[in-house]
Amino acid sequence: MASTMKPSTSNRPRSVGTMLRILGAGLLIATGGIHLDLYLTGYRHIPTIGTLFLLQVISAFVLALLALVLARRTVALAAAGFALSTLGGYVLSLWFGLFGFKEIRTTAGVVAGILEIGAFVALGGYALFFAPASTRGPAQLQALARRAFVPLVAVAGLALVIAIANSPGVSAPGGSTTTISGSGTAASMKVSIRNFVFYPANFTVAPGTTIVVTNNDTVAHTLTALNASNPLGKFDTGNIAAGKTATFAAPSKPGSYAFYCSIHSFMVGTLVVK
Repeated sequence: MASTMKPSTSNRPRSVGTMLRILGAGLLIATGGIHLDLYLTGYRHIPTIGTLFLLQVISAFVLALLALVLARRTVALAAAGFALSTLGGYVLSLWFGLFGFKEIRTTAGVVAGILEIGAFVALGGYALFFAPASTRGPAQLQALARRAFVPLVAVAGLALVIAIANSPGVSAPGGSTTTISGSGTAASMKVSIRNFVFYPANFTVAPGTTIVVTNNDTVAHTLTALNASNPLGKFDTGNIAAGKTATFAAPSKPGSYAFYCSIHSFMVGTLVVK
């Protein structure tokens, strides 16, 4: 007698849940990696924010590891909540600033925000729909959380889009420039440093123009030639204390000179002499 049994599908939800848990943990590790890179390349020098970045990195790695090892709803919810709170901190920093530091839109920040939403979706989805029934909690609370899940994801995505759209980006070499006309030392160019960004980051001056750099941040900065080995393009303000000003003369030879802050290497710009 031929068998009429159909292949069992009871393992499908479990396999989907496992994939979501692994995906969410991987995305959480990725966000931790981005924050670690930002921490090492300059954010560690920012008061309070640097410490928070380090805590974010440690927490992301620990929660991701726990989510991979423990197939429990509480662990997945904790990791999902952490991803959402990290996203919230980024959005608030773009909109209003946190602890005296206002974030500037960067590719790394945008990518991290998108990954955090992905981690929240994957880990939250696992916790609410695929976690073992014995770990899901009261049925009414579970149903309420499920109904709120999709709207919460939509709100998080919308908040990120609005925050990114309404925040300035970092000016990088090759972007728009500010031009100061004049020759010799009669003309001067004013550069301000605010929220760990040069304003303007790209500018054009005549040879020998006096560059006046004012530090409006609460920590020291420099404006230093990136290729300091070139004697014709060597310039450096030295450490500029918070609220202080330093000056230097633009190179006498026409050309494009990249510069950065030697304390916070992610702060960059370009001085063009012509």
